[in-house]
Amino acid sequence: MENFELIDNLFQITVLLCACVAAGILAIRHRNRSFLILSLAYACFAMGTIYYVLYLVIIGIWPQVFYVAEISWLAAWLFYLSAQILRTEGMKCRFSLPAGATAAVIAAVAFLDHDFGPSYLISALFSLTAGATVYLSMSRIQHGGLYRKRDILMVICVVLQVLLYLISNYTHDYTHFQFYFAVDLALTLSMAALLPLTLREVKRA
Repeated sequence: MENFELIDNLFQITVLLCACVAAGILAIRHRNRSFLILSLAYACFAMGTIYYVLYLVIIGIWPQVFYVAEISWLAAWLFYLSAQILRTEGMKCRFSLPAGATAAVIAAVAFLDHDFGPSYLISALFSLTAGATVYLSMSRIQHGGLYRKRDILMVICVVLQVLLYLISNYTHDYTHFQFYFAVDLALTLSMAALLPLTLREVKRA
């Protein structure tokens, strides 16, 4: 297997599907919505990557325009945003300038770089979702508390996702390991790491 992109994507599918099953089991055991939302996020992201890989296996080339995968990945980020909204319930809502500025920068970069394809609609939806996720996460970090590690990791996940698309603009060789794959692997592991942090948070609640 010479194409490292295939290895990278298969690794992502395996890790996220395992995390999806684990989160689903924990959702049933603890009867907690956070685990259910995480399970759905993992499932959506993995399904988008599965489509990407199946296209290669069946057609023989990587999809040049892959709206099916992009919509599935966008759904995953909407679930991540839902998880952050759930965690802000009961928190005093005060506008945070640093959180707002950071979120605006992330959203602007994601939109201008056309993350998730050339469609302005998909790019706008992802940029708004990414910006809102960062804003809520940064607000919780500033608010303090025991569970800031999960919020910090959520911000890292968004930054890695946006950075991945920025790097892809300058990546032409996907057959060997390089910085693009390092970021993608870090993104996969960061998303999976949300699960144990959520479990720790639920047990302490």
